[in-house]
Amino acid sequence: MQDYTLKIDTNTYEWFKVDSWDNLTTNKQEARAYSKDISSYCGRLLEETEDELAELIKKGSVKVGGVSKVLCQDLSKHCSQMSVSYAAEVDEDGHDGEL
Repeated sequence: MQDYTLKIDTNTYEWFKVDSWDNLTTNKQEARAYSKDISSYCGRLLEETEDELAELIKKGSVKVGGVSKVLCQDLSKHCSQMSVSYAAEVDEDGHDGEL
């Protein structure tokens, strides 16, 4: 997750993947801080839910590409619904390339 940072425009907040930190046009120090924040958050979230997630995977309850939904919505309740940007990344078959 350290390849992601937050882009803030007036009232819009969007996480995006950084292809090259050298080519980043925004404040690099601030962008790195956001990157560290999201990485820490994801690490804590996974640590808090890893046992339950492992059980669901072993039982076959997690569909291909469904880890984000299970982790974010079902186990942690941190997300009330899939974000628009995430939904746009899912292809027509419902797969987003995630394991």
